[in-house]
Amino acid sequence: MLYFKHCTILLCVMISNISLALVENPVKQKLNILILYESLCPDSKQFMQNQLGPNYESLKDFIDIKLVPFGKSNSFDNGLQFFCQHGPTECMGNRQQSCVLHQSHDPFAQVKFAVCQMNKLDTSSIKECSKLAGLSSDINQCMNSETGTLLQLEAERITHSYAPSFIPTVIYNGVFEQQLQDNSLRDFRGTVCYLLLKRGDISFLDEVCQ
Repeated sequence: MLYFKHCTILLCVMISNISLALVENPVKQKLNILILYESLCPDSKQFMQNQLGPNYESLKDFIDIKLVPFGKSNSFDNGLQFFCQHGPTECMGNRQQSCVLHQSHDPFAQVKFAVCQMNKLDTSSIKECSKLAGLSSDINQCMNSETGTLLQLEAERITHSYAPSFIPTVIYNGVFEQQLQDNSLRDFRGTVCYLLLKRGDISFLDEVCQ
């Protein structure tokens, strides 16, 4: 009985030490990054090609990306019609991207698809880019049903909640800051590294930002 009592005390001490360690060294959440863009926007394409695409893989362990393809578009009659900055083809492209992205919660697959798609001159490469990202290109049901409409209405809600003046817009942890936006368009990797260093997620010696 005495042995059991001592073991119980020891177990309590161990649990207490573990709890203190968890409090002192909490697991930090990834840096949340929201990217508002549109399928045929030259500035969106440039950002995807030159900033997000080349840097995502090296940063992916530290960031959580959410892609929202809508941009300077507007819906009418509860989604019966959509009007987009670069015309009807862009509306179709935004909807295509929403339908493909909706298949997976894996940011790696989503970014891989979107970057591939945005590297193309038009919106006709869904099959090629979906295959590259390990996603299905069979999106006809989504495109031609209420699902596609609801996805774009949700994209509109998110986009309009930030009232972006420029597309693409890059938002960190749910808060828009103009300086971070400007820096992101010029140097996405450097901006992310600055925020990771500021949060204490990495040090100056970490290879990820060398």
